[in-house]
Amino acid sequence: MSHVLRLVLADDHEVTRTGFVALLAGHPQFEVVGQACEGQQAVELCRHLLPDIAILDIRMPVLNGLGAARLLQQQLPNIKVVMFTMDDSIEHLEAAIAAGAVGYLLKDASRDEVIDALLRVAGGGEVLNSAVSARLLRRITDRNSGVIASKENLTPRECQVLALVANGMSNRSIGEKLGITTGTAKTHVERVIGKLGASDRTQAAVRGIALGLVNPQ
Repeated sequence: MSHVLRLVLADDHEVTRTGFVALLAGHPQFEVVGQACEGQQAVELCRHLLPDIAILDIRMPVLNGLGAARLLQQQLPNIKVVMFTMDDSIEHLEAAIAAGAVGYLLKDASRDEVIDALLRVAGGGEVLNSAVSARLLRRITDRNSGVIASKENLTPRECQVLALVANGMSNRSIGEKLGITTGTAKTHVERVIGKLGASDRTQAAVRGIALGLVNPQ
């Protein structure tokens, strides 16, 4: 590949961004043209800079990486999205694929693995962590009708809230969208997290997407 690949990097930890830039330092085929600390900022940067690849962490404030990936897929489909995360769960991988990501790299990947993955993505390929992918395939194979019962446990309002959480919206934004207070939105989110057996809102979002409980737009 002859031209320099332009990258936008989004992660809410400055030390991670600094480390990633250092990882690619000196490589002639990459240039990090923009950095963001949250998902909405990443989308705006991509609109202005039109990079070849957007590298997104999953867990970010304001708009998480999954929500940012969906917006990029809808608005800037020529930009390839790679998730760069510590989360090695099959739910996160499946949600990332559903959001339009063509790459899923773990942060413990070596420099050579990262470079190889970015080059393959730029060339039109897909790069998914092999161990997590294997678990995902087993998960899909083993799925059963028990998922339906989980959906029935959610009220219509909770399904609405889950869909908004899955799109990366904060409690305040959910409240504004649904015409309820931030506190009420927070209560709904906490109930959804509990009913899905998730540890936090991000896990509830990816579990909802992975299990087909919501179809975020």
